Amino acid sequence: MNAVVLAISIAYVVMGVLLLCMGLTSRYAWWLKGVVIVVTSAFFIESFFATKSLLGWPGTGQLPRRFQLLWTRVVEPDPKLGDPGAIYLWVEELDENNVPSGTPRSFKLKYSPPLADRSNKAKDEIMAGNPQEGTASDMEGDDTNRLDAKLDQMNGPNRPETGLSNIEIEMLRQAQQIEFRPLSGVALPPKN
Repeated sequence: MNAVVLAISIAYVVMGVLLLCMGLTSRYAWWLKGVVIVVTSAFFIESFFATKSLLGWPGTGQLPRRFQLLWTRVVEPDPKLGDPGAIYLWVEELDENNVPSGTPRSFKLKYSPPLADRSNKAKDEIMAGNPQEGTASDMEGDDTNRLDAKLDQMNGPNRPETGLSNIEIEMLRQAQQIEFRPLSGVALPPKN
């Protein structure tokens, strides 16, 4: 078990015991003491789930704008089990000189067939010895307009047989635009 998680758990237990000792001897109403005990217990559960990221679970937040893709894994959706699928990326943020930060992070992204294809192609390139750089940008402005036009075109008379559901369309609108390409070299300072 991670020492940080253990320390946080011990700190919550000590705080809970102190609160319980002070509360039992106080002159507050019994219902108020009960509420304090329940709230304290709820924080034990909340702290467990809040520290999951410390245990190595993939993050679900925004990807860095520029990163080196270290590895990827695509989990296909399984309607039989109700699993929506996911795309896991292991990335390392790049600075303005294309130098990796040295701190790899794991991210879990919602499954989409185009991103799954790009991720698998990038993984194949990594396996061939070609490091990959990724860029993640929010879907804003022109990107959103292009996506809306493409989705409207798909919903019109040219709609393919295996179209997208409304939920999938909304997921695409909210997603980050992620692209992969060969990793650029480190930007060196100009020579005199």
